[in-house]
This record gives sequence, structure tokens and C-alpha cells, in this order.
Amino acid sequence: MKESNSFHVLVANTNAAVSLPMRFVVASILLMVTLAMLATATSGFLAHIKISELESEMSRMDATASLLYSGGPGSNLTMEIDIPTGCSVVLGSIPECEAAWPRDARNYYLECDGKYTVKESRAAYTNELMDGVAVLGSGKHRIFMETSIDNSSGMLFVRVYEQI
Repeated sequence: MKESNSFHVLVANTNAAVSLPMRFVVASILLMVTLAMLATATSGFLAHIKISELESEMSRMDATASLLYSGGPGSNLTMEIDIPTGCSVVLGSIPECEAAWPRDARNYYLECDGKYTVKESRAAYTNELMDGVAVLGSGKHRIFMETSIDNSSGMLFVRVYEQI
């Protein structure tokens, strides 16, 4: 008889069943918050990787340009660089001061998804025509670097342009 009463008590207790929908709601909210935080962290991590790849690529190019610059006029070299999607590089300027060239010719900046990273160089950069900054967009580039002296200022520049 005692066994029958305890079974009846277990069947009659519905407290757990009443709170089950609330538990599902709380669990769903926690899952959504966790997924949102995971997506944000992943996005930031991927952006950091992209910027690191670009900085590495441009560091290699800048080191090569600095060696050419120290060699004086007439030095040249061809190299391949890969700029990640959504990024660009402006050689010979700082952000939003491209018209001030050649004052900032020993600087360059990396633009990636609206964020700028400014770097200083030992070399002074210019484009193929020696009349302003050199701009490289996303993608693979085969660039030609050549040192030349600007006749009007007498300043030594590394001309950077894409070789076709």
C-alpha cells in the first residue's frame, strides 16, 4: 500500500512540468547571447588576421624598398605582393593628406575595412610619374620599384608601380 501512495504522489506532482516552458525560454536566450558573442569574437579575430597578413606583406615590401633607397639612384627590383580583400595601401602619404606629397613621402598607410595603420619608412615613395602617391588596391600585384631623383626637388624617391 505504501508503494501505491508514493507512485500517486509522483504522478500528481506537476511543478516541474509547469516550469518547463520558462526553462526553454531561458535556455534559448542564453544560447542566442552565446552565439552573438561567438560571432563577434570570430569577426574580430578574422579582421586581426587580415590586418596582420597585410602588415607582414607591406613590411617585406618596405624593407626591400629601404634597401633600394640606400643603394641610390638606378636601383630597381620587381616583387609580388598580395593585398587582402577590403584593404589598400597608399605609399608616400598619411591618411587624408595625399595632396601634401612629397612632404609625407617617407610614410605610408594601410587601410583595411575603414581602419588606418600609419607606418614610417626609410624610403621616400612616389608613383610611376613621380607626381604623387602610389596606391595599391586589393589583390595580387607584381610591382616594380625603382630609385630615381626628382629633377625639381633633387630628392631621391622609390618609384612604385604595377608592372604589366
